[in-house]
Amino acid sequence: MKQRFQRLHNEAVLEGGDGGGDGGGAAAATITPPVHFNPDGSFSEGWTSGLGDEFSPHADALKDFKDVKGLAKSYLHFRKTGPAYPGESSTPEEVSRYQALAQVPTEGSPTGYGVTLPEGASDLDREVLDRITAIAQKNHASAPAVRAMVAEYQTIQAEAAQAFADEAAKVQKAAQDDLVAAWRGDFEANKSTVRHLATTLASQAGINPDDPSFANMVSNPAFGKMMLEVSKLTREDGIRTPAGMGDLRSPRQVADSIMDGSDPVWGQKWKDGDHDERLAAYQEVARLLNKVS
Repeated sequence: MKQRFQRLHNEAVLEGGDGGGDGGGAAAATITPPVHFNPDGSFSEGWTSGLGDEFSPHADALKDFKDVKGLAKSYLHFRKTGPAYPGESSTPEEVSRYQALAQVPTEGSPTGYGVTLPEGASDLDREVLDRITAIAQKNHASAPAVRAMVAEYQTIQAEAAQAFADEAAKVQKAAQDDLVAAWRGDFEANKSTVRHLATTLASQAGINPDDPSFANMVSNPAFGKMMLEVSKLTREDGIRTPAGMGDLRSPRQVADSIMDGSDPVWGQKWKDGDHDERLAAYQEVARLLNKVS
């Protein structure tokens, strides 16, 4: 702006000096600087244009000031209080100005605040984050602050989940140790029996044995004790075996019953059968024991 003014001034001086008359030339033209004030002291129309290009982006914010007094009061108020937190009486312009300074996004959503959920998050987790970011924007919470709080909350959740898993594993190991002590040398055989019985029941119920919930149930020591008792009952009294369930005994139990002669099909052949029958019974026992190993 100063350069433009100087250039105009120089041009006016050159145009005024024609070399005639008394040799002194004509009087230099006088350039009147822009007037920013009205006679009553208020700012003139378009006064912001005289401030230079650096103030052009702020022309809309400055045009509301009518005089120097208003501009000075605003400056002193800002120096004293800074941007005021919006209240019920705040104008939309005041709210927008505060949110811009405080880095409050215009969109009250996870996307607006730049926060994300970990992979595999539930629908409930997403709903909670939607509600948190909506209320945060409504109350003019800054994006950096909300991101930090959400990250800390996710850390707390992860720590709590890990602590729960660690405690569950500790309880599970203690129960497993008790079961090993109770079953002693029969632990592996009993475990095989329980798994066989549970798998048979799951198959009849249409439950996939590879389902994680089924695996957790089978590995529960209390469930193992119950299934072992069920196995004993079905072995001692065939009438207790539900129709269509077949033989609920494990391969190890069936092989033992053949060799001790109690199996209704192979027991007699093993003990008192002829050569071919005893050979067939032996092959059946070998087949069953091969399943156990």
